[in-house]
Amino acid sequence: MKTLKIFGWLSHFLMITIFLIGILFFLATKSSFRFDDYSKWTLLINNIQETNHKGTYIKMFFILIWILYILYFIAIFIFNLSVRDFEKRIFISLKHSNRFRLVGIIFIFNYIISLILNQYIIIRTPDDPTQTSHLFSEKILTNFQTPLGGLIIGFFFLVLSQVFKEALKQKQENELTI
Repeated sequence: MKTLKIFGWLSHFLMITIFLIGILFFLATKSSFRFDDYSKWTLLINNIQETNHKGTYIKMFFILIWILYILYFIAIFIFNLSVRDFEKRIFISLKHSNRFRLVGIIFIFNYIISLILNQYIIIRTPDDPTQTSHLFSEKILTNFQTPLGGLIIGFFFLVLSQVFKEALKQKQENELTI
């Protein structure tokens, strides 16, 4: 039970931390929507330099990153709900299976979107060095995508969802047997 309590505290801490960092990220990028002049920025879409509507595309990039971050927060929040149920000693429930499936789908979706963005969109601010390893868009997308991390976590939660669904079936069959 002690381990479950510690895990619950860590889960709550993670959720609060992601929420606070999300607010800071939102405030930091929100100011660039009103005041930045994107004419000096470089935007490459599929290695083709975009000059028309560059500001709109960069803003859409930021909005998409915000959406991905919000989805990560939702996934952690949903996971936290299951941890709270575990603390109440509610272990086998269909809610856990549905929650874990949703968390898995969110992680896989975010991984695929960040992988696509990382492959096809390059954004350079005027301050970025000309080396390709220090691109503005790569700095942001690297925070959302570790090497196959999101994909592995997503599949793990999908498998865990099936495990909880099967455990619920076994529990119901055992109750009928008794």
